[in-house]
Amino acid sequence: MWKVSVIFFALIGFSININASLLEQQRKDFVLAETMLEKGEMNEYFAIKPQLKNYPLDFYLDYQYLSKNIAKDKQVRSFIKSNKSSRYSHKLHRQWLAYLYKTEQWHKFVKNYKSSTSLTRQCQFQWARYQTAKKTSALRAVQALWMTGRPLPKSCDAILNKFSKSKFFTQKIIFQRFRNSVKRGESKLAAYLYKKITNKSMKRTADMWLKVAADASFIKQASVPKKQSELFIYATERLINNDVLDGMAFWDFKKNHYRLSKAQSHKLDRKIALQLAFNKSKLAYARLIQLNSAKDETLRAWTVRAALIEGNWQHVQVALNKLTKKERASSRWQYWQARVFRELGEPAKGDVLFSKLAKTRGFYGFVSADRMKLDYSLGNKPIKVSDKQQQNLLATRSFSIINEFKALDRVKLAQLYWNSNIARLSKAELLVSAKIAQQWGWNKIAILSVAQAKHWSDVKLRFPVEYEVSVEKNALANELPSSIIYGLIRRESMFDPLAQSPVGALGLMQIMPATGKKIVRDLRQKWKSKSILLHAESNLKFGSFYYKQMLDKFDGNDVLAAAAYNAGPHRVSRWLNFDGSLPADVWMETIPYKETRGYVAAVLTYAMIYQQQITGKKTRISSFLRDVPSTELRTKLVSSGDK
Repeated sequence: MWKVSVIFFALIGFSININASLLEQQRKDFVLAETMLEKGEMNEYFAIKPQLKNYPLDFYLDYQYLSKNIAKDKQVRSFIKSNKSSRYSHKLHRQWLAYLYKTEQWHKFVKNYKSSTSLTRQCQFQWARYQTAKKTSALRAVQALWMTGRPLPKSCDAILNKFSKSKFFTQKIIFQRFRNSVKRGESKLAAYLYKKITNKSMKRTADMWLKVAADASFIKQASVPKKQSELFIYATERLINNDVLDGMAFWDFKKNHYRLSKAQSHKLDRKIALQLAFNKSKLAYARLIQLNSAKDETLRAWTVRAALIEGNWQHVQVALNKLTKKERASSRWQYWQARVFRELGEPAKGDVLFSKLAKTRGFYGFVSADRMKLDYSLGNKPIKVSDKQQQNLLATRSFSIINEFKALDRVKLAQLYWNSNIARLSKAELLVSAKIAQQWGWNKIAILSVAQAKHWSDVKLRFPVEYEVSVEKNALANELPSSIIYGLIRRESMFDPLAQSPVGALGLMQIMPATGKKIVRDLRQKWKSKSILLHAESNLKFGSFYYKQMLDKFDGNDVLAAAAYNAGPHRVSRWLNFDGSLPADVWMETIPYKETRGYVAAVLTYAMIYQQQITGKKTRISSFLRDVPSTELRTKLVSSGDK
């Protein structure tokens, strides 16, 4: 019997070796086929292609071939249908539509068009419909696009030319688009449309719109007819944006002079109240508490924050009571409820909430633990998956494709394909995929996968430790805790050295090229190109140096430094325009930008997690939470020599 077993396992091993050998040969054939396709040597390409029939990236070769032969309608349609879950199906579909439009195959274009957010594609669709005897409905659809008040791409010119000669093109809609363009700040478009307004009454009104756009205070002297409520609202909004107190005074004096709907009045009252709160004005609470916030979570949250700015804990309690049951259950508002209890003389109730929060991992959990002098709770529960689960997932078509891109050292394509397929995975598959990504060193993919699965307890997976030598070196050079640098990296890029944000920030610590140039000058080095920011060592050096600059600028206050790293020092300086000083938690809670509020809390929280992972030190998060002085108070302290 044992001889049979030996033979059986020997055959399995032989089969594995054959499969591995075949796969290796197919990879070589795939690369050769790509080369032949690129060179246009089609006989050689077609000779190799049959050998790749069962190779995971055979479809990708088809995509490349069809991209170069987009006129092959039947094959293109077949590829799109067969690979509809693939990102390459969508890419080829867009290329095919562009070809159909260019070759004026209008019926095919209309039949195969899919709803798009692209203005170019929308205009092309309407032009194709116009060409297929759908003229009236196409022109109606274009009217809605035209009315947006923003410039339209050149691809819209053909259909817009027909629209401008149609019955739909009236003085009324010209004026409406003019007004919309003024509101959007599209001055060139507004000037162009102004010339097309020939109706004398509309022209006079248009004149006033342009004057208000140039100087909102014009509205104070102008005699604006009561029926021009839109102009009054636009002017008031601009006054509020320029100076909320000035805008508020004008609004309170003039609002009853115009026929405004409840919705219009509420919109402006809301804007004033929120702007006061953003400016940390103690006038904010009185205005916010009067507004109907039943269907407005933002108003409810900022009513609490306005009360915190006042420092009136009775008002904080009133505002907390206005929150929904679900909102009150969040760690954020549980923390502030605990603070209220302590401030209003019910410390036992506060301690119950603080103790409950201290059992959680997060900013409010760590701050609560400090208040109760308790250890931090990391709650680390590593994901457990079996080898078989990983093998099963890797055997699926999507992961076979990803694995092959990776094997061919096309990591970016592999990760893009992963990202396009992640939404189709079950929660169990997401957890398995996260562990695979972790093993491959794809930290960002691993973190995003567990986030998609809403699994937060694998601390080592979610907070990887990379670039230790460089981090420690830059921490020492800039007199920073290494944990802060790790916290910044984790929040900025999730350890992806090639990360690029939509606004152009690059690398591990997400540095904008303009900021990078300034840092290089400050370090007395030479700037060659922005590509240096995608070099991990350089990025870490620049990011650590910049954080230290922010720390020095704001007198060693980590809360302000972290906020400045995210939003810019100029904005943080504006957020210091208040009286006296504020506790750090209050200042953080009342940062106007939602992203920056979350950012500061995340960086400090992550720093605590990394500190325990790396050094095991017992530094508390409260040591980073120094009171935040106003600009005026900072100036006084500096002039007196007391920082």
